[in-house]
Amino acid sequence: MTENTTANVSCENSRTIPVNCVPHRGTRGFATLMVDKHGEEIVLDVQVTGGCLIILDEVAATALFDILGTWLA
Repeated sequence: MTENTTANVSCENSRTIPVNCVPHRGTRGFATLMVDKHGEEIVLDVQVTGGCLIILDEVAATALFDILGTWLA
């Protein structure tokens, strides 16, 4: 999952997003969030290592989408 990734796109169903890492006190963009689509699930890999995965089904992904849309509106 993490081989040959680029700053924005590793393949059609994968994206990387530069993010902050509070525990490591890195600058903005210090860490990378890998977002993959696996079938009907969205997988967030917060360390781009597979060590900590957050897996969202359609209901959870839709809820997150709605929440972010509300907050950013």
